[in-house]
Amino acid sequence: MTALEPRLRVGYVGVAFPTFYATELNEYAKAIAGLQALADRLDFDLIVCEEPVSEVADAESAARELKEQQVDFLMIQLASCASGELVLPLAEVASRVGIWGIPDPHQEGDIQLHSLVSVNHYASILTRYLREDAPAYKWFFGRADDPEFVGRFEVTARSLRALKRMETAKIGWIGGNSPGFFNMNFEETQIRSRFGTRVVAHEFAELAELTKAADKDEARQVVADLTAGAANVTAGSDGMERGARLYLALKQLATTNEYSALAVQCWPKFQEVLGVAPCMAYSWLGSEDGFAVSCEGDVPGALSMLLLNELGNRSGSSTLLDVTAMDPATNTMLMWHCGVSPRHFANEDGITWIDHPTLGRKSPEVFGVAGDQVFAPQETTLTYVGDNASEMLVVRARIEEHPAKGFVGTRGWFGGFELNGEPIDLADLVNTLVVRGHEHHYAVGQGDWSDELLEIAAWLGMRTVERVGTARHLQRPGVNC
Repeated sequence: MTALEPRLRVGYVGVAFPTFYATELNEYAKAIAGLQALADRLDFDLIVCEEPVSEVADAESAARELKEQQVDFLMIQLASCASGELVLPLAEVASRVGIWGIPDPHQEGDIQLHSLVSVNHYASILTRYLREDAPAYKWFFGRADDPEFVGRFEVTARSLRALKRMETAKIGWIGGNSPGFFNMNFEETQIRSRFGTRVVAHEFAELAELTKAADKDEARQVVADLTAGAANVTAGSDGMERGARLYLALKQLATTNEYSALAVQCWPKFQEVLGVAPCMAYSWLGSEDGFAVSCEGDVPGALSMLLLNELGNRSGSSTLLDVTAMDPATNTMLMWHCGVSPRHFANEDGITWIDHPTLGRKSPEVFGVAGDQVFAPQETTLTYVGDNASEMLVVRARIEEHPAKGFVGTRGWFGGFELNGEPIDLADLVNTLVVRGHEHHYAVGQGDWSDELLEIAAWLGMRTVERVGTARHLQRPGVNC
């Protein structure tokens, strides 16, 4: 629902000593052709320095050209062994660079490229000589069509493309946090300095007025769409109509302000002012519009959902869940929320629109509609941009079949955990989250984006959540763990 974002711009320059054989082996042209194929597939712009660089003056000229093109990431190809002096002007082009080496065509006889030594040399110059003035770097080795190179580069391209989009994104924050959710407080300046993403606050009354003013005919059509998209509807028609009006209001507010995500206080103001639960509207925005809406006013949660959406190239929105139950026998945990997840998470039984399963259940009032679904088995990624955007949670997990359906709402049983790319069992994972005081929400996206999230954390200088193994004694972060 945002305006067209600027595209990721990747620069290329090849450097070499002329006494080696990069030109004769056509390494520059092969690199450019391979990168262009990747640019076409991974959706970024490639800015190329056509002429190879072997002298400092050439490097300075190339650096000026690339700076003028405002590249976001510079691939410095060590087409052969190259002078260390060449990296100094090139290191000023972008804050993120790749140092790319090429294997020799043979492993005996006269050496023709000797590129790997210069990968090590350039990395050392950036680390030991330029130090705090150096760009962040990632090293690569292999030709542009080698599977290992391609896989490593794909992670970088997806990560940087997501970060490029996050830099221009805005999150609408409506009504503040739900009561007691102090652990999700944040400083807008911290989020903006880390990601570039802006947070814009709105009074709840603005959304309430948009909801009341929603067009009745449009709302009826939304109800028809909601009904057609569900396996069943047990909620009352009045609740469906109010939820449809809220969906239209949220979409209008997001579209008008060009927001990329919303964080909305879903209780108690919705119930006090509009007599509605917003879960169905959030779910429908996620499934039909690919749009992230976080519960309970959780701005870091919305930021985390948005990051997953960008990594997934907006193929469908992520969701926001709680850790709700553990089953040590199957090494799985139930992740649940009261009815907000998009329907594309559902198993073959689909989604059912029901009266909200918790709000109003001890009173005669009915507060609106939520989704009821069990998630299909699938690979997922759990993340959260926590502690004022200084920390990144990165968990890979698989939603599993389970004999218990779990609590009414939108939910699934998660197992097969990896924390920061390393296997971790259920007990240690939950212990880690609780001992480290992790915020109690988790953005969950379809597919495995753990490599990309770990790379994003590294580019941004964020720490990751580190394992704390289960123990019987007291564990205190910074004291004994």
